[in-house]
Amino acid sequence: MKDSPLPHFFELGLDELSSVLSDMGEKPYRAKQIWSWAYKRFASSFDEMTDLPLALRQKLADAIVMRRLEPLLVQEGTDSWAKKYLWGFRGTPLAESVVMKYSYGSSACLSTQAGCPAGCAFCASRIIGFERNLSKGEILEQFLGMCRDGNERIGHLVFMGTGEPFLNYDAVIGAIDTLAMEDGYGLSRRKVTVSTVGVPQAMRRFAKDSGGARLALSLHAATDEVRDRIVPWNKRHPIGEVMAALRAYAKDTGQRVTVEYMLLRGINDSSEDASKLAGLLSDIDCLVNLIPWNPVPGLLFQRPERFRVEKFQEVLLGNRVKVTVRRSLGGDIEAACGQLRRQETKTEI
Repeated sequence: MKDSPLPHFFELGLDELSSVLSDMGEKPYRAKQIWSWAYKRFASSFDEMTDLPLALRQKLADAIVMRRLEPLLVQEGTDSWAKKYLWGFRGTPLAESVVMKYSYGSSACLSTQAGCPAGCAFCASRIIGFERNLSKGEILEQFLGMCRDGNERIGHLVFMGTGEPFLNYDAVIGAIDTLAMEDGYGLSRRKVTVSTVGVPQAMRRFAKDSGGARLALSLHAATDEVRDRIVPWNKRHPIGEVMAALRAYAKDTGQRVTVEYMLLRGINDSSEDASKLAGLLSDIDCLVNLIPWNPVPGLLFQRPERFRVEKFQEVLLGNRVKVTVRRSLGGDIEAACGQLRRQETKTEI
């Protein structure tokens, strides 16, 4: 199946759009008008841009693909705290994203790859397998599509959906740079967080490119023995190597980093595990985000009992490690990474 030969609007930069307009014989200033329609008013077609001449709208529609992804499925939780989207291309499921509601406003969680190569044992994305990187435009379309659907400006963005963001580095940075443009969406970089399973070279590069965007490390274990079992990527880059890159990032940026820790009953949720984690993090300014596992059909892990989560948290606090427990959102809409796409494609283990 071949893609359209026409350029995709969300792959273009503002300067590139100006050049396209100049080639059409149009005034370059029109680029900012079009940019504003797309990034501030969430237009999904050139026809919606009513302050442009009709002839120009038609020329643009003939020359540029405005929309590539289509929403194949939208599910909202019964508590209205989470809303999940399955995006597709020509009817084929491609990517998932979620809008989550918090007291401070809405946060978007985006996918960066179709499938994921990291292969974390507890994640539904592992079952689907890895297909390809998403383009910058496909990442942007997820975000702006959710803004359009909810008729709202989403104030926070996390790259914590399907895929390893730092294995699609240029597209992710390109999407952040575009959304942060004042002429466009104007999203504060400090309200953007990129989560990685641990790609040391990219983590060090991100310290220079982030411009204030935050970093989160999906650690999930305090020893190589345990992490090798549940995060196969650890065999490429063991904990010591990943933690060295995390410390360098914190030092170079002066930012507090987040450490995500998925709690799995009987595997990494003991008080001893908590003590080892505290020791590992003793020299770094970080916030640990404990995530009690959400069940995934077909995977045999178990969610830890509440008292074990509370004890784990207590041990960390006793060792002066800042810690929160993530509130579970969207369990009734299969909001864990990869679950919705797996459901639609009927992928089995």
